[in-house]
Amino acid sequence: MQKAQAQSWEKIRGQIYEAIREALMTIRGNKMRSFLVILGVMIGVASLMGMVATLSGLEKFIASTLSDEGTPYLSLLKADVFAGEGHEELEKRKNFSVEDAFALATLPHVRGVMILYARGTVVKYKERKSQLIQLLGSNQPFLHVQNMNIVEGRFFTEFEEDHRRNVVAIGDKAAQSLFPNEDPIGKRIRINGKEYEVVGVFGKRKTIFGGLADNFMAVPYTSFERDFLWWKQGPDLHIIVNREEDLDETRENVRAVMRMRRKVPLSQPDDFSLTTAEAQIEFTKKLTDKVALALVVLASIALMVGGIGVMVIMLVSVTERTAEIGIRKAIGATRGQITWQFIIEAATLSGVGGMIGIFVGLGVALIPSILIGFPYTMPVGWVLIAVLMSLSVGLFFGIFPARRAAKLDPIVALRQE
Repeated sequence: MQKAQAQSWEKIRGQIYEAIREALMTIRGNKMRSFLVILGVMIGVASLMGMVATLSGLEKFIASTLSDEGTPYLSLLKADVFAGEGHEELEKRKNFSVEDAFALATLPHVRGVMILYARGTVVKYKERKSQLIQLLGSNQPFLHVQNMNIVEGRFFTEFEEDHRRNVVAIGDKAAQSLFPNEDPIGKRIRINGKEYEVVGVFGKRKTIFGGLADNFMAVPYTSFERDFLWWKQGPDLHIIVNREEDLDETRENVRAVMRMRRKVPLSQPDDFSLTTAEAQIEFTKKLTDKVALALVVLASIALMVGGIGVMVIMLVSVTERTAEIGIRKAIGATRGQITWQFIIEAATLSGVGGMIGIFVGLGVALIPSILIGFPYTMPVGWVLIAVLMSLSVGLFFGIFPARRAAKLDPIVALRQE
């Protein structure tokens, strides 16, 4: 019994090997036609792999940008955009205040609270005028939460905060825009008509926004409140926690203090949002997963087009090889053997295209990594999915031509010689 099963499996393996060998001979014998089939499948698989690898790298890049293991913190915002809250909540909810920040700074496990105002503005230096720059008003914890470094000069001091000094530290992009061939330190610029002295320049940041992320400048929040505060504008607050282990306890303490300060009734939900970097990363992951699904659908359409090409070529192949099919059936080949021969040939064509497409797609995704330092991710699971999809395309679209070949009458087929 076992010997018979072994012989049966050996026979099947021999038939599969023979079908693959004939498929490769067909590819060599019809180079242009086979190339077009392989090209169609390759484009579909390359699109899929390029999109997935790029999105995986993007997700990794966002996570590394948002998270800073050395500085765990909580973000206190008026609306939870990650839960779908938006403009309506921002309009009707009360702003935070600097006094809120001072109250939160006294809580256990809190190392500091970053106060952050923001607005867009145009900056002038002599006759030179910048494009729109993001102006930030903040305090000392800014460097820790934003994970920023000063590469020239210094950051403004606590004394300058308390005394509303007109000093500013500028981002790398802003420095290049205003001082392309000069040392910015000590220069005096005009921000919305107010004169400020440049005391420092920040180093470049690696974020998903590229150079736009460095197109900013920071002044003491006290100076911002005096010179640039919009009507009804309040700060966002970011609470720096001593240790990761203290995040949950600190979150509950912050909620309790803010509900009390904002006089939220016990029966009402919070009128503010309290999130962590991990929550922002999770939201980003959900977003990129949805984008990935949409792109996979689009790539699948390209694969369908490649599959139709496989079917057309296999139909042509059946017509050209009618006499060969007749001879094989005349000497005893069954319908199943003929069917599997053409299905395996179709799968071989699409499989070759799929393998090439995988390498092309991953190579395309590698380009941003080399040029701009974008993280490169090898999605191993998706490589296996791409292989299975390309083989499945050949199997599915090869069924009809294979069945057509198997149904040929051997006598009629032999007359085609």
